[in-house]
Amino acid sequence: MKQKLVTILFFTYSCFGFSQMLVNDPNANAQLAKQIAQGVKTVEQTTKTVNLLKQTKAMYDQVNSALQTFGYISEMSSTTTQILKNSGKFLQEIQSTNMFSNKEMSIISSRFSQSMEQGSTILNVANDLLRGGMFKMNDAERLTLLKQSREDLNEALVDTQIARKKFLRIAERRALNDYFKNTQ
Repeated sequence: MKQKLVTILFFTYSCFGFSQMLVNDPNANAQLAKQIAQGVKTVEQTTKTVNLLKQTKAMYDQVNSALQTFGYISEMSSTTTQILKNSGKFLQEIQSTNMFSNKEMSIISSRFSQSMEQGSTILNVANDLLRGGMFKMNDAERLTLLKQSREDLNEALVDTQIARKKFLRIAERRALNDYFKNTQ
């Protein structure tokens, strides 16, 4: 019986030996609570920083878009000015050759007037676009339209230069024909 009692006691104490006792450390719990509170503050501060960065990026994008738009409009304005100056200068140059009749000069003048009108129209559309009254577009659509308008203006400028060369060649041929007629 003594052996049974020892076996029962041994078995009972061995079961308790493998179990873990519950430990409550108030200092460790307080430290853990402080760490959690600091983590919450860090997350809140990071969220505020992210929101501030988003706002800053949005403002930067608006400024960048405005600068790009201003650049396009400035370039388009100078191109239109160049078209107007060239048209007047080229018309005078062609007229000074005295190789065209009044009717022909009228046709040549209307050709240059069309280029000037096209340049002014494109620039007016771009100005309306900036005022925002005529078109409701996002920045990408506005920049795409401005790029296309700039290309159209550059084409009009090149057209005036091509027209000048064409009419000066005609005047040169006529002058050569007159020269050869008079020398024979």
